[in-house]
Amino acid sequence: MGIFAFFLSVILILLNRWMGQSLTIHYDMQYEEAIHPKINAPIIIIGSSHATHGINPKYLEDNRFSVYNFALNGGNPLFYLKWYHRILTRYYRRPSHVIYAVDWFMFDDHLLQRQFEHDSKYLPLPLLMAELKESRALKTLILNRFSIIRERKKLPVLLFKKRREQDIYPIKKYYNGFVPYESKGNLWKTKEVKVTYSKEQFGAFEEILDQFGRDNIKVIFVQIPEYISGRHSAGYLENMEKLDEVSRDRNIPFLDYNRGKISAINYEARYYSDWGHLNEKGSEIFSRLLKEDLGKILN
Repeated sequence: MGIFAFFLSVILILLNRWMGQSLTIHYDMQYEEAIHPKINAPIIIIGSSHATHGINPKYLEDNRFSVYNFALNGGNPLFYLKWYHRILTRYYRRPSHVIYAVDWFMFDDHLLQRQFEHDSKYLPLPLLMAELKESRALKTLILNRFSIIRERKKLPVLLFKKRREQDIYPIKKYYNGFVPYESKGNLWKTKEVKVTYSKEQFGAFEEILDQFGRDNIKVIFVQIPEYISGRHSAGYLENMEKLDEVSRDRNIPFLDYNRGKISAINYEARYYSDWGHLNEKGSEIFSRLLKEDLGKILN
């Protein structure tokens, strides 16, 4: 039994390592830049998947500055508050500007579920040990450290199926945190989206803005364009009122491409993978437009 357990442990360790090396996704590269900086961009982007797949830094940069997209799928204010204190302030050069890609659903715990503990795989050992002492989500922290557990649903594909070009394609197009998202089916059915409001998320949002202020980091709000004809939502206006109030009270510029800066992009289905996510072509067109509008603020 002892020999069996030993060999089983070796197999699991090797399988875990192999999976970690085989499943390179954009999170790996975003955390690699955050913890072992090569670009040290003075302008960074944070937000949810709408920004991850919607803002391509390649079209924002010029010879004066670089831009890095640290938006993470499911990223909410509670996540970013901890991420900023644990990761960015510890390893990264303090940026001059943060483009905060805000969403009208960003205070909903159910739509944006990312926790800092979900990303334990990427944490340096000293930071992981500190989190083990402090975290209230130990099970999540420990289980997500191991690729064999974190990516278990992808194991059959790795073992028994040849990886298709469309599975590898997005990483080939990766640039400074951006990765394109293309739909794999018909996603154009009208969708009713109901949002809830978390006081804890809103409190974290205000706290991280306070911290940016103390650190002399200028903030710009951007709301990524959505395919308006494909989305109906309860709670949209109420949440936008909260964001407008924060923007007004803190004197934060707000580039809202679903209201004040609405354009033809919002009605062109060919630019979207679903009602909320731009595809590669849509992200390019939007990012070029965003550069023009940001230039007026940055200059």
